[in-house]
Amino acid sequence: MRRIRLALLAIPFTVLAILGVGRPPASPQTAIDIQTVRYAELSQRIKDLRGRVIVVDFWADYCAPCKREFTKLVALNQKYSVRGLTAISVSLNDVADPEAVERVRRFLAAQQASFPNYMLNEKPEFWQAKLKIDGPPCVFIFNRRGELVRKFHDDVDYSEIERLVTEALKQE
Repeated sequence: MRRIRLALLAIPFTVLAILGVGRPPASPQTAIDIQTVRYAELSQRIKDLRGRVIVVDFWADYCAPCKREFTKLVALNQKYSVRGLTAISVSLNDVADPEAVERVRRFLAAQQASFPNYMLNEKPEFWQAKLKIDGPPCVFIFNRRGELVRKFHDDVDYSEIERLVTEALKQE
């Protein structure tokens, strides 16, 4: 009789185990928050981070070099955020295109980009003039005083970016 009761008690647990209830997902995805901003708002958010070293990576999902180098931004953030680095990604994809927005979201989730992620809500002509670039990739480094340390365009070199970040982190 006792064996029958134990067997009956085990059935619900067996069913839950088969269904995978209580197990973590096989490949957890990082929940990604992407905010749409205008250029002036992005500039203000960067200014609000004075006291931290900031790396702003302007990228797009149609830019192969951007996507290839993005893992280095994630690694840089993981390595130096506790020392005062803030990494920011800014997608230059069209915010009016729902498919583009979803591609950006999937890419950032796959990269586990757990830092501020924005989509710039401006026409290409506007951001090209403001950033003085014709398109991505483009990376800006700001020191703790909010001053531009260096701008990389087209030829983005993350080993040099890391060197500049470590120098800027040493400064007050």
